[in-house]
Amino acid sequence: MLTTLNRPSNASLNIDESPPAELCAAVSAFGDAVALVDRAAMRLRWTSRGWKVLWPTLGAGSTLAEVEQTLPGVAAAARSADPTAAGTPRRLSVGTAAEWEAELADLGSGTLLLRLADRREQSRALQRQLDDREQLLFTSRVISVGEMASTLAHELNQPIGAAANLMRGLRKRLARRSGGLAAEESEALDRAIEQVMFASRIIARIREFTHSHQPRQARVDFSALLRSSASLLDWDLRRTGASLALEMPEAAVLVRGDAVMLQQVVVNLMRNALDALRTDPPEDPRLTLRLFAGAKELELQVSDNGCGLADEVAARMFVPFASSKPNGMGLGLSICRSFVELHRGRLWFSRHADRGVTFHLGLPALAPGHADH
Repeated sequence: MLTTLNRPSNASLNIDESPPAELCAAVSAFGDAVALVDRAAMRLRWTSRGWKVLWPTLGAGSTLAEVEQTLPGVAAAARSADPTAAGTPRRLSVGTAAEWEAELADLGSGTLLLRLADRREQSRALQRQLDDREQLLFTSRVISVGEMASTLAHELNQPIGAAANLMRGLRKRLARRSGGLAAEESEALDRAIEQVMFASRIIARIREFTHSHQPRQARVDFSALLRSSASLLDWDLRRTGASLALEMPEAAVLVRGDAVMLQQVVVNLMRNALDALRTDPPEDPRLTLRLFAGAKELELQVSDNGCGLADEVAARMFVPFASSKPNGMGLGLSICRSFVELHRGRLWFSRHADRGVTFHLGLPALAPGHADH
């Protein structure tokens, strides 16, 4: 910061004089951008080496109007300088606050000293620090998901396989009895086997993920994926008594990513919505999937008119092991967010004014003619 300039009262800098060589050498030695301003002419009289490095075209003789185009606020500060406070610097609001630290001092006789300290590198260093911290948090989540997934895959794969085999065997035995299987029984068993196999695919994919820590990269028709996800939850929809609305473009909406991971996210969001509808059932329980296809990003909205979210629940929505459900582990949304971020996407929510909540999933869109690599 500039210190008060101790000059004799009768030694003010005359406008017609050239700046003293010792003054020029002193301010240039600091390396900051410094300029002497002729207040009456609203022009620069002299600029330091640091100033010339930053703005080589704004040298002595440049008007403050020209300086103003690069550093908004300089001209107004020069016009409002208080000559009665000569020698006492004051801070300015010049340009972007994060980039410049600015001070102005009146040297007397209509001459102002303007000092600008470059803080851009400091801002960039702070941004790098924030980016590194975000990357560390993201990596920690990925590692946590990987460790948890490896344990779950090991513990669940065997009983899920056994359950699938038992249901297939049961279906065959019932089909051989007199009269065969009723249509409703056959559908129920088919649905049960389909659900078990979906869980098996998730576990198999998670086991691969724990080794590679990367999703598979393939072209995925997100519209078809939504219809498939809705089919998986048909039984839950009937049990809840909820109506399902699918609002999406007729044409294929393409993304690049891992179909199993993305379907796991969608199914989890739908199941959470159905849980909310069962917790405090409305008169007309509704679950709506809306898909918006933008040029650069697609957005899926999973909306319900269920019990909504209390403030304390909303504040800890994506925190691992924090669940509002009596038997919940609090891991579903945390894993979903990690999977979405692995696809360079976003996952957030918004609460409705009356009741219910909408979860938003944003993913980079893939042009229809984009080649798959």
